Amino acid sequence: MRDLYLLGGLPWWVAAVIALAAVALLAHQFFTLRQRLGVYQSALLTLLRGAVYALLVFFLFGPALIEQRVTKLRRPLTVLIDSSASMAFPLSAGDAVDGRPSKSRLDAVKEKLLAGSDPAIQRLGREYDLKLFKFGADLEPIAPSSIAQLAARDQGTRLLDLVEQAARQNSGQAGILVFSDGINNGEKQELDGAAGLPVPVFTVGAGDERGFTDLRIVEVRAPEFGFRGREFKVDVVVQSHGLNGRSVPLYFNRGRNLITSRTITITSELFEQTVTLGFTPKEIGSHHFTVSLPQQPGEHIAQNNQKEFKVDVQRDKIRVLTLSGSPAWNYRFLRMALKQDPLIDLVSFVFLRTPTDSVDVPDNQLSLIPFPIDDIFLEELKNFDVLILDDFSHRSYFNPVYLEKVRDFVRDGGGLAMLGGARSFDSGGYAESALKEVLPVELDGQGSYQMPGEIRAALTPAGKAHPITRLLPDPRANEAAWSRLPPLRGMNRVHRARGETLVIATGNGVGTGTPLLTVGRFGKGRTLALMSDDIWRWNFIAVGERDTPQNHLKFIRQTVRWLAQEPSFEQVQIRRLPVARPGERVIIKVRVLKDDFTPARDAAVQLRVVAPEGDAKPLAPRPGSEEGDYQAEFIPVRQGLHHIEAEATLGGKPLGKDRSSFSVALSFAETDDGRPRTALLKRVAEVSRGEYFPLEQWNDKAIERIKERLESHAPSEIIERRQIRLWSTIWTFSVALVLLSAEWWLRRKWGLV
Repeated sequence: MRDLYLLGGLPWWVAAVIALAAVALLAHQFFTLRQRLGVYQSALLTLLRGAVYALLVFFLFGPALIEQRVTKLRRPLTVLIDSSASMAFPLSAGDAVDGRPSKSRLDAVKEKLLAGSDPAIQRLGREYDLKLFKFGADLEPIAPSSIAQLAARDQGTRLLDLVEQAARQNSGQAGILVFSDGINNGEKQELDGAAGLPVPVFTVGAGDERGFTDLRIVEVRAPEFGFRGREFKVDVVVQSHGLNGRSVPLYFNRGRNLITSRTITITSELFEQTVTLGFTPKEIGSHHFTVSLPQQPGEHIAQNNQKEFKVDVQRDKIRVLTLSGSPAWNYRFLRMALKQDPLIDLVSFVFLRTPTDSVDVPDNQLSLIPFPIDDIFLEELKNFDVLILDDFSHRSYFNPVYLEKVRDFVRDGGGLAMLGGARSFDSGGYAESALKEVLPVELDGQGSYQMPGEIRAALTPAGKAHPITRLLPDPRANEAAWSRLPPLRGMNRVHRARGETLVIATGNGVGTGTPLLTVGRFGKGRTLALMSDDIWRWNFIAVGERDTPQNHLKFIRQTVRWLAQEPSFEQVQIRRLPVARPGERVIIKVRVLKDDFTPARDAAVQLRVVAPEGDAKPLAPRPGSEEGDYQAEFIPVRQGLHHIEAEATLGGKPLGKDRSSFSVALSFAETDDGRPRTALLKRVAEVSRGEYFPLEQWNDKAIERIKERLESHAPSEIIERRQIRLWSTIWTFSVALVLLSAEWWLRRKWGLV
């Protein structure tokens, strides 16, 4: 197809002046020729010359022929197929065999694209230049032949992020076709509008919310930590779809033990309820809980019916019982240090008289109450964490048999401290009691309480690392702080130390290496022996010398916490782990310390991981990068709460154990809520000027509808135009030459040349 166009050369007024000049010249020529020739001859010559002039004036307007050629194209079309884990859920409740869903959403999409003698994907391939991708957490190009092998395994659906990415990266495309259930758990939760989607997006929804059936635990709101003996609350948000009229139980378990259950009555098709549960822990440490709902008939998803969580249980307060032989200075400052700590609950008894003391007043008129021996040792002792015997002898108050209860208390995990004085250790008759095997010093009945003069405290190598004697974090500053403590004046001599000596006594009349502070273990509990009743001087005299009393206060409080086995004072500690993903390598690290709290280099560490199903897998720890560190690798394969158990020994002697846990979960929470999101797919199509189709309506008509929309947005043809200027062609030159030649020939014939 060719069209004539005037491209323009000179301004119109210039062309008009030239044309007028040509007309005047032709008139002059006609009248000149008329003098020699007839009218018809003069007119013919003037007409031939006028034709030449007209052709030249016409060329001044730039005449050209525009040639057009139309070419049909195969438009680029990007096809995205959702292969995330949610596409493995059933397509609808109606598609079932024997009440069990049989066709997944992805299988239904593949069937729509591949079924028939002329599959839809082949028709699209003939009509368009296809760019095919599967998507979940990322875009991945695939070939049409690999559609049949697609599996719903991707860990997330970054739907909006990846649709916008495809729209930006594939320039020149006519549109995007998306097959998805509409679940979106990427970073982008809202559309940026047409600017983010410059091409039409046609969405095909796999699944229908109206046929979706599910019961799930949406959220568990539990405290990170609780207190022993104090109830904490757990809020469980339960949501259901398509289960109106049913009643379902909610189970609350600690480990495998059922704590309680609640019945939830579902009163609507889309139902949500928050259930509050309570639990009162009786033990400190990490407690692992599970809330679960039984799977319902026809339910699409079962893995979201259960959630696991943990609560770290701490002591509300450390309960301390002190028995003091007299209201001495040591008792006063010990009580002050414990009372000032809000985390310590103190019960103290001070003995002001013995049963042998003679008074002239009847017992019922005395203000002093008798010591409740049976209540303390037979009933209440188990409710305390630490027992402190401060310059106290049992001889005058009760039978030594009661000390067997103290021994059992320590063996079962309690803490025992004996402070020095004239009524302690050998002087108090403990060499013949049940506590002889409990205390961290050996008693032979020969020891005595002495006042040799000034006694200085000096840290042993073990004391420099132990948490009890760590007054300052810097080792040198800590050692200097101990050297500045005021001197003591009295201490108990014992046969020898059986546990770890942290502080030795030096000074007048005291040999180097005499133990002043010794710690040890007995059964599950811890014991401490402080061979002096004079440590009140570390507070009182320090203040008098304008020094800080905090060293004394911190020493007492750290002693109580160590005896009470606070978690931060444990010798075996599992390092906290972040949330992991299935298939991701997890490094489990354990810190092991000796009894003196120095790193345990050659400890025997046993480590195992218990999966959510209860299967235990032992691990083989190896030494870590730092001394006392041990680590092992573990690759979880399932989601859920995994429990870690660690235990360490050194030379056959137990050092301690620890328990912890970590969660394994997909980062996108892909399977938490499997409802198809048709509203989001419709919104994507609307914003981009595309169209939404339910999967059941994806057919030949839908393909033709997409073709019409794409044609209006980006026509599938290219118009090629070519410009031919007439003045540069041989034909226009030939016409001018013929006219001039004819004029010359006539002039010659008529005798003018």
